[in-house]
Amino acid sequence: MFTGIVSHIGKVNKISHPDDWELLIDVINNNNSDNDFNINSLTIGASISCSGICLTLKKISNNTLFFDVSDETKKKTNFSTWKVGSLINLEKSLKVGDELGGHFVYGHVDTTAVIRSIEKINGSYKITFNIKNDFLKFFASKGSVSVDGVSLTVNEVDKDVFTVNIVPYTWSHTSFKNYKTGTLVNIEIDILARYLESLNAN
Repeated sequence: MFTGIVSHIGKVNKISHPDDWELLIDVINNNNSDNDFNINSLTIGASISCSGICLTLKKISNNTLFFDVSDETKKKTNFSTWKVGSLINLEKSLKVGDELGGHFVYGHVDTTAVIRSIEKINGSYKITFNIKNDFLKFFASKGSVSVDGVSLTVNEVDKDVFTVNIVPYTWSHTSFKNYKTGTLVNIEIDILARYLESLNAN
């Protein structure tokens, strides 16, 4: 389980397809003492959120993390758009007693969305996403959503879109700074919205 608070940025080093897909991610600025994403504290088998996808760490070499990615994950997420140099939002899994700064995020991507527009408003950014109509019922103004592993507050919901505002710190400390119109992102709906919908359906 995660919080949606990005603890570091990675950069795709290599993607290959021996059996499952193999993904290598270089951790950027790993020697940053102000950040708790210490590569030396990670253990093999740990769960790491990679832009919202929960992946199992299978190997560490110097500053590089190794993961396997299944065909099912490739099919359900934006992994197929990743390439060497792509920026990846990283977060370690929660430990008992950790501060919950965002909301409960499982790293199970529900669907993807496409950026329709990015509007700069003073120092912040308003992003509008197109999403499949089947998932709009899980969105509400001031509710939570995970976008590429980042916990965000939904501003508006209308027809086939929802909007969020990105503050300058989040914009500069996540993969968002490389976003543009047409970018495909991973979406995980709020677990509370999922349970409420399940109750309403019964």
